[in-house]
Amino acid sequence: MNINKSKIPNFFIVGAAKSGTSSLWQYMKEHPQIFMPKDELYKEPRYFNNPKRFRNIEDYFRLFEATNENQNRVGEASTAYLTCPDCASKIADYGREYDLDIKIIILLRNPASRAYSLYNWMVQDGYEYSSTFAKALKREERRKKGTSNFWEPNYFYNYLYFNSGKYYEQVNQYIAQFGNENVYVETFENFIKNSTVILREIFTFLGVDPDFNVDVSKSFNPSVDVIHPSLQFSLRKLTKYLTRARIIKFNDKKGRDKLMKWGMSKKKVKKIDPEVKSNLLKRYKEDIDQLEALINKDLSIWKEQEG
Repeated sequence: MNINKSKIPNFFIVGAAKSGTSSLWQYMKEHPQIFMPKDELYKEPRYFNNPKRFRNIEDYFRLFEATNENQNRVGEASTAYLTCPDCASKIADYGREYDLDIKIIILLRNPASRAYSLYNWMVQDGYEYSSTFAKALKREERRKKGTSNFWEPNYFYNYLYFNSGKYYEQVNQYIAQFGNENVYVETFENFIKNSTVILREIFTFLGVDPDFNVDVSKSFNPSVDVIHPSLQFSLRKLTKYLTRARIIKFNDKKGRDKLMKWGMSKKKVKKIDPEVKSNLLKRYKEDIDQLEALINKDLSIWKEQEG
């Protein structure tokens, strides 16, 4: 396969999970100078932390073959790349191999709020059986010692709700590999509040038309409540087995996850317990202070109970 450099990724939204990356992906793919895989099923290819999902790198590149001549920025949004301990170096090696001008985009959310949101998403999508967030946090020490298995089938770091929110080392690995000038870091809180302004900054960072107007009135990938985590977990397992048996066939995420709707509840997701959040923020304080100095941003909103 002849590699066309204009049709392979040259920027990456690397995370963090549950920090607005789905909304950012939805907005960015509207830009006529940007190509990103259109369907949510292919939003997160995760090639650099899980290459076994593809036969080879050429197979990965096929996700981007629809790039047209006007799209000079080609990207993907795999949030696993932030927690992955060696993805920054792998992406840097890839950039050098293909002589690419790699840009990295990172959105970060109050780590306590993000941890709880990640737990709710994992429950919603049938990957987490813990009946409460507090129980999931207690299981983290055990889970840190393992790998993906029957009970923890999703990406390993997604089960480390507390540890995956320690951003300093995660962000620092990208700055060390690519330099500050090639790593754009913003907070989820500011992105939600000033979406149009942040998009203009990102478009400028990528070297595409910063004045392209994007409709930011919609939000994407909201958490929904479920009847019970165990039911969702069972429905995910059933989906997997029916897919392997070719009883369920799909070509988009909605098709893949249609059984999961059976376990959805009409109730709103409960807010995080204030005491749990307060304890988490105390545990995060040192890491937040280090990150604040690293990226030169005021993160005081994260240090407050309501942040």
